[in-house]
Amino acid sequence: MDLVRLIYTSTITEKFEVDDIARILKVARVKNKALNVTGLLSFNRQFFLQCLEGTRQDVNQIYHKIATDPRHKKPEIIDYQEIPHREFDGWNMGYLQNTESLRELFYQHTKSISFDPYNMNGESARSLLLDIRDEIKRAESQ
Repeated sequence: MDLVRLIYTSTITEKFEVDDIARILKVARVKNKALNVTGLLSFNRQFFLQCLEGTRQDVNQIYHKIATDPRHKKPEIIDYQEIPHREFDGWNMGYLQNTESLRELFYQHTKSISFDPYNMNGESARSLLLDIRDEIKRAESQ
């Protein structure tokens, strides 16, 4: 089974409501589990940055559905490649709320007060998402 990783970003639209994040996560976790897709979603009240890992067919299917969601616009793939193993194994969709620690991670990876994932390359986006994963693990272990 060939695994791929897709990282994309998008911008919320006026149709997005604060409660949508919980609904998005709930649906994603169920659908991703059924397809054996793993990943992480980051959201800072303006942008989404998400990683999906799984088979090429399953990741493509999910991304095409995501890309047509009216709650966001300008979806842009930052990185798409075959991978030897999952980096978010066991996570049908990880998520870290927009906290001070998340804002610090955004700053560390972009060196800018205003986070704009459209300016990130694939490796910097992946590195940020891995640091978010590690922050979630730290928070869960406390």
